Amino acid sequence: MLSKDPQTARGNIFGVLIASVVATALTFALAASPAPNLDILIDQLTAVDAHTRAMAACQIGKLKSSNVSRAAPALLTILGDGATVEGRLCRTWSHSGSWQDQPNSPGREAAKALERVGQAAIDPLVGLLQSTNAVARENSAFALGLIESERAVKPLATVLDDSVSQVRARAAWALGMIEHVSAVQPLGHAIDDESAEVRTQAAWALGMIEAPSAVPALGRAIQDESAEVREQAAWAMGMIEAPSAVPALGLAIQDESAEVREQAAWALGMIEASSAVPALGRAIHDNSPEVRTRAAWALGMIEDASAVAPLETALRDNAAEVREQAAWALGMIEHTSAVDGLLVALHDEFSAVRQQAAWGLGMIESSAAVVGLIPALEDPDAEVRQQAAWALGMVEDSRATEALTQALEDEDPEVRKQVLWALTRCIDSDDADLDYAELAELMRRALKG
Repeated sequence: MLSKDPQTARGNIFGVLIASVVATALTFALAASPAPNLDILIDQLTAVDAHTRAMAACQIGKLKSSNVSRAAPALLTILGDGATVEGRLCRTWSHSGSWQDQPNSPGREAAKALERVGQAAIDPLVGLLQSTNAVARENSAFALGLIESERAVKPLATVLDDSVSQVRARAAWALGMIEHVSAVQPLGHAIDDESAEVRTQAAWALGMIEAPSAVPALGRAIQDESAEVREQAAWAMGMIEAPSAVPALGLAIQDESAEVREQAAWALGMIEASSAVPALGRAIHDNSPEVRTRAAWALGMIEDASAVAPLETALRDNAAEVREQAAWALGMIEHTSAVDGLLVALHDEFSAVRQQAAWGLGMIESSAAVVGLIPALEDPDAEVRQQAAWALGMVEDSRATEALTQALEDEDPEVRKQVLWALTRCIDSDDADLDYAELAELMRRALKG
């Protein structure tokens, strides 16, 4: 505790600042120096300064030498070192899971370094799962997850009963990293853990394993009191892509949390089951534009004609991103009943919607779209004109020949290229009124730019 005496307090604060500056200087010095000798780094693992210990562990993990395994005993010794250090002192770790923003420590860096040691580190790491030091147990589970060996599944499953929730959560995460189906049952039990953090990691892990047998456990998780757990469970169901998850996700798409509803819509799109269309159709009326957008995307992924009606409703949404996604989805479904709605969308105030509508009409390939696509060749936006030309080429209707011929003089070279392609598909070789010589000259000029 700082002294109440002003002079002493200033002295203490000054000392803390000096220590911080020294630690930072050591960090940058180690980072900027040439690759150090392994023996020196091993010695630094026992340094007084926590930043130095963490940096040494990180540098060992970055060494390309096959001798890194020589550092394993020293790295294992500091797995229980939980001294807090700056999170990005060495590198940004990019492995899966929601652990990137947690405080860093020498023990955490040692766990990362042990990934380089690999299989040889598994047995001692399994032994440390029984350590009396909770930090060591957590970091041992962390390292085993990074190594991703099936040999660690049973020991990690045992740790799901650890007395410390953070250790249990890390063990669940590690089982997700290993992705072995034998972990489904213990992770299913962890879905009922008293800690929301453990339940969240268990749901994530089940999604990583992608086994349909996990759906019942995730069905419980998607009704969890924690919105974070429910959202993670919806994500996991989408990763598994099992039609048996559709009923639970259909309920989740009405969740009080917009994030859960959006994740449920995504999951239904990943599963691609036509039985999800009614639930997604209701989500088109959600009060969140993000949910409506995701629902439109999901309906496009399912590619069922029964989704045309709700998507046409979405084409009139007050949010441009929803209308754009709906136009894309209608193109994915490729049903002629969507043509009228997409033709209206060709006049949308936002160019991205008009462009997507033109793409959708091209995907449907209906001659009924030609009359609407021809005026789009004169759209103020070059990307819309380019997409309209592509769509006309997909339809292959000779009625577009004259308009495409005029579009050969478009100011945008990319539009002209697309028009040239479309003309090759739309020209009727039996058209006696077509001046092929003039058309050939126009094409030559368009190619020349």
